[in-house]
Amino acid sequence: QLITKAQKPLKPEESIKMAQIPVGFEISLFASEPDIVNPINVAWDHRGRAYVLQTVDYPNNLHAKDLGHDKITICEDTDGDGRADKFTLFADKLSIPSSLCFVGTQLLCTNASEIMLLQDTDGDDVADVRKTIISGFGTGDTHAGVSNLRYGLDNWIYGTVGYSGFEG
Repeated sequence: QLITKAQKPLKPEESIKMAQIPVGFEISLFASEPDIVNPINVAWDHRGRAYVLQTVDYPNNLHAKDLGHDKITICEDTDGDGRADKFTLFADKLSIPSSLCFVGTQLLCTNASEIMLLQDTDGDDVADVRKTIISGFGTGDTHAGVSNLRYGLDNWIYGTVGYSGFEG
């Protein structure tokens, strides 16, 4: 049978009621639209702030270097109520990013065909260093690109790449 309708999105307060959590745990809303749109990955810094990777380009709107519409926003709870109330644009003009991983105070980010290093060196919460450290990941299918960066217990960074491959 042809499916012609999809469920309308739930409001965050309704969606959270559907979450299944282990006994003894609780779940609460930290950030949502309109402050955060299409989140795809989150990394937490040493100060308890969420660096949220948002993508409106994924999966069909791949852009050339520094022309994307995707971004990383720092979400911070400044009044201690458990909800983000401060939103700072850390980095923008990304295209099809999918993963974040802290290495000390530096942030690794996958960005289409590359893994880049982002860093705030002057304390204003904006990435003023933006450096490609590995390039050559395939972009023939954006669903199968580089992703899933993880800091390992052995101090190595791990990631995956799908059938789009690597030539670098």
